Amino acid sequence: MTKFQKSVTFITSIIATIGFSIWLYNERTYEPAIGLIISLGGIISSLTVNKKYKNRRIKGEIKFDYSNNNGIYIIGENELTFETKWSKASDQSIHLYNDPNVISGIAIANSVYDIENIKDASQYDFSSRSRTVEKHGIAVLKNKYGNYAVIKILEIKDNSRGALKDELHFKYLINPDGKTDFS
Repeated sequence: MTKFQKSVTFITSIIATIGFSIWLYNERTYEPAIGLIISLGGIISSLTVNKKYKNRRIKGEIKFDYSNNNGIYIIGENELTFETKWSKASDQSIHLYNDPNVISGIAIANSVYDIENIKDASQYDFSSRSRTVEKHGIAVLKNKYGNYAVIKILEIKDNSRGALKDELHFKYLINPDGKTDFS
C-alpha cells in the first residue's frame, strides 16, 4: 500500500468509526457493531507496515521478492529510515528509485565493491530519479534527514530468466552518526 492509500484508508476508517459509533449509540443492533469492528480494522491496518518488507536495524542482510509490495523495502527507523524502491532489470542488475518521500537522493559508487571503501558518501552524483545497480555493485542513499545508507547487491533472481521467483539479496549499512564515512 502506498502512503497515499494508507492515508485514505486511515481517514475513511476514522470517519466510518465515528459514524458507526453514533449509529451504535442510537440503535443497539448488530449492524453498527459489525461496521464499527470493520472500521477499527481499517485504522489498524493503515497504521501497520508489513514486517515482511521492513528491517529496523542499522545494518543487515536482506532477501525479498521485489515484485511484491510495489518493490519497496524499508530499512532503519525514525531519522535513519530509508524506504528503498526496486524494479526488475535482469538477473545481473536491478533498478533503484528515489521516489519514496523519505529518500532525497540515490547514487552509484562506481568501481567500489566494498561498503568499507566508501570514505565520503556525499561525493557521489545524486542527480537522477533512478539508477541501475549491477550485481556486486554499491548504491548510496541519502534520506530527507541528511543521513546516508549504503547498499551492496549480493544476488538478483529474475523469474523471466530461469529463476523460480524474483528476489533481491543485499546487505546494507546506515551511518547512525549522520556522517558520510563508512570505512
